[in-house]
Order: sequence, then C-alpha cells, then structure tokens
Amino acid sequence: GPYRTEGGWRMILFSCRRVAEISSKELDARLKLTELLCAGAHRRMCAPCRRYRAQLQEVDRAARELVRQASDAGDENLPAEAKDRMRARLAAAEGGGTPA
Repeated sequence: GPYRTEGGWRMILFSCRRVAEISSKELDARLKLTELLCAGAHRRMCAPCRRYRAQLQEVDRAARELVRQASDAGDENLPAEAKDRMRARLAAAEGGGTPA
C-alpha cells in the first residue's frame, strides 16, 4: 500500500500518477494538508513530477492572462454574464475557494 513506516514515522508514498492528479487539483481547489505535504515530498525527489507541475502552472497562468486580456478588451462577442462568471471563477480560484 501507500504507507511505509521508517524510523517510527508513518509516511504516505504517492505514485507519480497520484501526484499528477494532486498537481492538477491544487490549481482549482483547496487540498488536505497531508496531500500537499506528501505530493511536495514526492516532487522534491521526482524531477518529472516537478516539471509536470511547472507546466501545469504555466498553462494555468497563460489561460488566466488570456481571460483577463479578453475581459479588458471588452470583447463584444462575449456576453456580460459570461464575463461575470469567468471573473467569479478566477476570483474563487485565486482565493482557493469555489465559485458560488
């Protein structure tokens, strides 16, 4: 299983697949402290998982910037309600919450 005892400590060992899921989830939601700590420990030892997380963060940053630019430009083709929903989702994601 994912648990290993070393020196009296109970460590949770996550697979690369699990760390990839956590890396994706942490962009949009608050996670349990144990998930963050264990995924962080895994990434310190795993260069591919570090690169994957960095790539996810860059794609997320670029997507947010595109939405901001479209919003700032006052895109006439996008209804005001859609812009409001996007702003609410961005604000919720940046605050770590979920949109209403």
